[in-house]
Amino acid sequence: MTRVVVPAHAKINLCLEIVGRRVDGYHDLCTVVQSVTLADTLIVEQGPSGMTLEVEDPAIPSDANNLVWQAAEQLAASRKQTIPGTRIRLEKRIPAGAGLGGGSSDAAACLVALNRLWNVGLSIAELVQIAARLGSDVPYFLQGGTALLTGRGIVVTALPDLPKRPILLVYPGAPLTSREVYSQLAAPLTPGVKTASMTRFRPNADSTAEAWVRFGNDLAPYAKRLCPDIGVVEECLLAAGASAVGMTGSGSAVFGVFRSAARMQGAVRSLARPGWRVMSCELLGCRDYQHRLGLAGRGFDPSWRDVGHGDH
Repeated sequence: MTRVVVPAHAKINLCLEIVGRRVDGYHDLCTVVQSVTLADTLIVEQGPSGMTLEVEDPAIPSDANNLVWQAAEQLAASRKQTIPGTRIRLEKRIPAGAGLGGGSSDAAACLVALNRLWNVGLSIAELVQIAARLGSDVPYFLQGGTALLTGRGIVVTALPDLPKRPILLVYPGAPLTSREVYSQLAAPLTPGVKTASMTRFRPNADSTAEAWVRFGNDLAPYAKRLCPDIGVVEECLLAAGASAVGMTGSGSAVFGVFRSAARMQGAVRSLARPGWRVMSCELLGCRDYQHRLGLAGRGFDPSWRDVGHGDH
């Protein structure tokens, strides 16, 4: 095998609850995430010597500051070997600083692709162990579909697939980093009453994306301080007929859930704004996700629970 191509799908956080602050400075959270069809593409090939990384987006680093590079180093280190001659090309479609998990998904896709190209032969469970060292969301991207993430986002519990829905993603053109948004948590907001806690919510066969979104995103008020357009996008999506609207991750992208593709396409036209990027996609179930990454039949099943082996 001399060339491997793997998609790196985006995710949305249907809801997100900050449970508390840890002694190590990180925050414990409880969030339901969902993979969508929007994806980057990772192309890995055998090269003459060493490793090169080419990224289409000049704003994204193409060196050791990129999680893709770090994933390759970690995979090689796990086998106590140097990186063989490898060329990596990353074709970006997921905007950076949007809360869509693009960097983490790219890292997971790199582990999958190089595991094949280098003929390393690691199991999914072994890849998950490496993924947990790379970042909070990375283990999830070795599973996909609908899942509950807890702790620092490393402990992954598979949930039943949700009914397919068209999704409209709107990136208001202002990137936010998790560090920026989480730093705002020290500043008080006007207290509000939460009508329900997602930590007490239990999914059932009738669960929908809309049902999860009702639990909200605890980071949204803080992100809106830094990027007021988040609230504007939410209002526009609701006015355009979305059945549920939420901010994903720590922002700044906002998603709208639609009941039909026709209604969503109408919304695309109404959301044209200078600097905004509007992307249509749909929910992606676990088995379909694993098939696209070539993980189907490799010992990974959506009935698995606690994919992350503890909170590191």
